[in-house]
Amino acid sequence: MFVVLAIFLLVNCAIVANANNGGFGAQRIRDKNTGFRHVDFQFKGLKAANCDNVTEHYFQDAVLDNFSPIQGQQKWYGQGQRYWLNKQFWGGNNYPIFVFIGGEGEEKCSRLTSSMYMYQLAQEHRALLVDVEHRFYGKSIPTPDVSTENMKYLSSSQALADLARIIDHIKSDLNTGTSKVITVGGSYPGNLAAWFRLKYPASTFASIASSAPILAQTNFPEYMDVVGQSIVHFSGQPCYNAFENAAQVIQNLALMGPEGYAKLDTDFQTCSPMKDEKDLTILLSDLMGNVQGTIQYNNEHNGVMNVTDICGYMTNANADAYTNFVTLSAAYRKANQQTCEDASWADTVVALKAEGAGRSWTYQTCNEFGYFQTTDSKNQPFSTWKWLNLDFYRALCAEAFDGWTADPQVRWINDIYGDIRIAGTNIVFPSGTIDPWHALGVTNTTGKMAQATEQPIYIEGTAHCNDLYAPANSDPASLTFARQVIANKVSEWIKA
Repeated sequence: MFVVLAIFLLVNCAIVANANNGGFGAQRIRDKNTGFRHVDFQFKGLKAANCDNVTEHYFQDAVLDNFSPIQGQQKWYGQGQRYWLNKQFWGGNNYPIFVFIGGEGEEKCSRLTSSMYMYQLAQEHRALLVDVEHRFYGKSIPTPDVSTENMKYLSSSQALADLARIIDHIKSDLNTGTSKVITVGGSYPGNLAAWFRLKYPASTFASIASSAPILAQTNFPEYMDVVGQSIVHFSGQPCYNAFENAAQVIQNLALMGPEGYAKLDTDFQTCSPMKDEKDLTILLSDLMGNVQGTIQYNNEHNGVMNVTDICGYMTNANADAYTNFVTLSAAYRKANQQTCEDASWADTVVALKAEGAGRSWTYQTCNEFGYFQTTDSKNQPFSTWKWLNLDFYRALCAEAFDGWTADPQVRWINDIYGDIRIAGTNIVFPSGTIDPWHALGVTNTTGKMAQATEQPIYIEGTAHCNDLYAPANSDPASLTFARQVIANKVSEWIKA
């Protein structure tokens, strides 16, 4: 979910995905700010979601600072916190409640429809389906504006407290105080699902924390390591080598200065001529972000290129690697209905200052989590692009948030939540082997968990949050098995 390159590639296991999910180009930030998608991509094997049974609500008693004294406590600005209900299968009092946790993007009613696996489990267990939008995303904006001063109210701890309040409100409003709650999330909301069970065990009985990078880490070069490994896994070393060779040519052109910039402007059809290295970093982040997005969401959507497709472009024997990369980048632009490639630092800064998911998620990464997907590792095909380092992200934080200079407080975040040593109970951690975010999550190699009822589910050959979506005929056996493990755990929790 999730600006650009690194920061936006977390974007929460979205119901609808843009074909181009990474990069810090202004067009991509604006798309994420508005919730607009150039093309509505459908999950493979599924019909379009039907929201007829989903109702939208606002929790008007949401509190701006959940940890302030009760005397003088302020409510949210505006309508309050948005949430959705689907009572289609609900058996009423004593029957379970499945709560989807919103994250770094606008929530949609389709979260509670047949596009998701929990919909099937809700039918089986006669459960109420709930979706809660995260503060500072979508229409759940608790302050009059998103100034840096007001962004202090945006944090994971505030989001968890919001969730506790709204679950209590829903249970009280529906007179179902004895219903068991199971919280569900993928990506950053996967973190929140695990952390909510840890911090608010009286509010939820169990959690499904899918593709959850629960280890906060400022520099995250391992993301690109998995990108490289996934390219080799699906299409072999020649494709990896082609990307690496193309990246080297681009580096050589960039080092030439104005002459090299001019050729890159022409070949990649930039929206404006590059003037300096800052502009160059925006172009590089978008070009690499294309590949990142394909890997992260590989084979999840109809109408979107997968790893095999992009490697088909890169290994075309009729042209050199650089020419093939130029052609591939044009194909990405066409898929996104973009007429040009962003390459303006100034435009990116303007976009990051505007209200929306781009600004909010950038703030959370600058303040709490890091997750900065640098090119520092030599074990990936874009290692020559040294411009995409920590200083790149620090500069973005400074520009977006009034001269911000501090690195993210990752040590504190790991202290309060426990990182991969989290000591919660009744939590499953599904993740895919080709999802780059598994490098910061719980997998089969994590070792003994702190609690016996915490369980990793490591899914061979699958991408980001695959397990959360409804089954499709094209699913590999590993994914089918993982969903059955999840279904068995849900039955076990409900019967306990």
